[in-house]
Amino acid sequence: MDEIEQRHRTVARLLIKLSGTTLARLAYATGITGNTISRWVHGDYCALGLQGRDRLFAALGARSDGTHIRLAPPATGAAQPVFQINGLVQAERFATLAALTSTRFVAARETCQGKTLVSVITDVEGQTTALLVGTREALDELYAELGITVSSKRRLEAGLFGPASAGEAMRLHSN
Repeated sequence: MDEIEQRHRTVARLLIKLSGTTLARLAYATGITGNTISRWVHGDYCALGLQGRDRLFAALGARSDGTHIRLAPPATGAAQPVFQINGLVQAERFATLAALTSTRFVAARETCQGKTLVSVITDVEGQTTALLVGTREALDELYAELGITVSSKRRLEAGLFGPASAGEAMRLHSN
């Protein structure tokens, strides 16, 4: 397995872990069996193929040009990917994902308060790339790791909204 193939598999594995997407949901969205997806992301031999890999990345909110992988800018009206950042391990995984996809995040805006926050992050091109759901501590770790600047009105913006449940965060994500 070459370096590019290994990078593709690692990015797919990180996207699956951080998004909390089940293999059953991915299988339904891609038409690829969950077993094949699992074997491919873990480096085992399987018959996924280039078209299958592209369908998998599309279902995970990414795209590949064959060499590089990018978090895909969503189509108009499409939902943003939601990533669960509930501790340092997930923060490190997201930082690794950003490095592997050459995504440079420059800003974050929190839209909820309480134990669960929803952070809208923006890349260099001004595209809202993802929604991060997690605790203030976990998101602060991630911001530090990625060099993201948080709005100076962070507490005020966060204070305008009540606590968010995972269901509310998913509803925000689908709007």
